[in-house]
Amino acid sequence: MAPNPKLPATPSPALPRQPQPTPTNEGKVPRLQSALTSKANGSALFLTGEEWLQYRTNTDGAQVVFGSPTQAIVRAETKNLIVAAEKSYKTSVVLRMMLGLSAGRTVFPQLPVLRPRKVLYVHGELSPQEIKERTRAAAVGLPNPLGNFVQGRDLRIHLGKSDGQKPLKEIVAEIRPDDLVLDPWQGFIPGFDENEFRDVSRATHFMDMLIAEFGVTIYLVTHTGKDHSRGTRGHSSLAGWRDTIFNLERKKELVTVKIEPRWAAPVEPFNLEFRNGTVWPTDKSGFTRQAEEIRKFLRLQNGFSTRKQIAAHLGADSDAVRKALKRAQEANAIVIDGNQVRLPEADKPNAVELLFQD
Repeated sequence: MAPNPKLPATPSPALPRQPQPTPTNEGKVPRLQSALTSKANGSALFLTGEEWLQYRTNTDGAQVVFGSPTQAIVRAETKNLIVAAEKSYKTSVVLRMMLGLSAGRTVFPQLPVLRPRKVLYVHGELSPQEIKERTRAAAVGLPNPLGNFVQGRDLRIHLGKSDGQKPLKEIVAEIRPDDLVLDPWQGFIPGFDENEFRDVSRATHFMDMLIAEFGVTIYLVTHTGKDHSRGTRGHSSLAGWRDTIFNLERKKELVTVKIEPRWAAPVEPFNLEFRNGTVWPTDKSGFTRQAEEIRKFLRLQNGFSTRKQIAAHLGADSDAVRKALKRAQEANAIVIDGNQVRLPEADKPNAVELLFQD
């Protein structure tokens, strides 16, 4: 019998209402069952607001690479830039730093190491003979064997091309490092334009995927451009992509290290001295005695003073003071702004130093 089109359709039975998640007696909210809100597969993670409040992130002591639980300079599963001009001992600095990390030893006091971590150091420039010589010099004083430190070079690697990404991914999958160093960035993007966002973003996205899949912490060694003050060479998105940045500035045989973590206060700048094929902590500043005297006076004046006050302190005539200030400024020991002279921002005395000044 055909249905009567004039009769109203029989309504479908109503679906039972799904109960909403409610806090338990312990104050915890049950995880949602939706794949969208609870799936975590290495490359995606979506949680409710309450779940994010309870989510364990890499901020505890076990997840600090360099620093301490209260001052995490480098955290696990982050991306970090080491920026320096060419011939600035950057490979010597990074190689020594990472060898120490692999052995669980602090080699630079400003970069405490809490525990040994497995390091994979991929070179993009050095020959096997150079790698051997650099390693011999950088490993002085560290315990043998250096089995937690793996390094080498693979000419197939390209961070921006799928056929070049595959060999690096296979190496990481086999070695399973905690930390991955790529030195230098420009050596792993041949044929790409480092000033183009499209090219740079392909490479940075691949490195993000390595972090998500393998839980590595990445250190990317980069060159500065002609104007060193502008930081890393290439598209600005690379500097914005990083978590912590290490800036290295060479003055003859000294390297000044300035570290800026994204989430913490900058580390007090420190100097390293290159000798016997590697770098060592030093109290030397690289400034002339006269520049040091000017800086010492400025620190006593809370970081800034005038040309006239400095001339009176030095007991020299105006022409001699003018030349001394010019040399100190060219060495980046001071900053001159009209009649005012001040310390660079990173060198200004902090509140604790001012409190204990005599």
